[in-house]
Amino acid sequence: MRRRLDWIWKSAHKGGVERDGMGGFGSVDIKEEWKEGPKPEDPLFKAWDEEDSMIMAWLWNSMLPEISDTMMFMDNAKDIWNAVQETYSKAKDAAQVYEVKVKTMAAKQGSTTVTEYANQLKSLWQELDHYRVIKTKCPTDAAILRNFIEQDRVYDFLVGLNSEFDQVRVQILGKPEVPGFNEVVAVIRSEESRRL
Repeated sequence: MRRRLDWIWKSAHKGGVERDGMGGFGSVDIKEEWKEGPKPEDPLFKAWDEEDSMIMAWLWNSMLPEISDTMMFMDNAKDIWNAVQETYSKAKDAAQVYEVKVKTMAAKQGSTTVTEYANQLKSLWQELDHYRVIKTKCPTDAAILRNFIEQDRVYDFLVGLNSEFDQVRVQILGKPEVPGFNEVVAVIRSEESRRL
């Protein structure tokens, strides 16, 4: 539910919700000064009100009934969104981050295929990325951080591989530059296929 709500609000917040064949009008830009929407006398109020009502319905319909029942009398989609985010968001929940990190560190290939093991880690990392949002000040720093995280994830993946892949692991780590995660998985999968 959380990811679906994120998408709905971000879609609305980034400049309106595009609706093909739904009401006969396109997107409406959300102006910064419209904290709670335009005033009723504003010429764009009607379009905003229709879109806000649609977003409210999307939000309600994406919730469990016991949650949506508590949101039915809110004035606009932003109020609903803020209430849901404040009540149910785990985006900064340290305990949740810790739990995902424990699962990540404990992940081992074991009896699974290389693909299953890689997908298990990817899923955990996606969840971790959801909970830990790191903001950088410039694109260069963002690229350096992305590369660092990618390399760290390659090491995590290699650590959990079964010992039968020790030789390939040594070859990967012996390269002048450690390849990206997807490339490493492809190399290990190729070795796994060769052995079957």
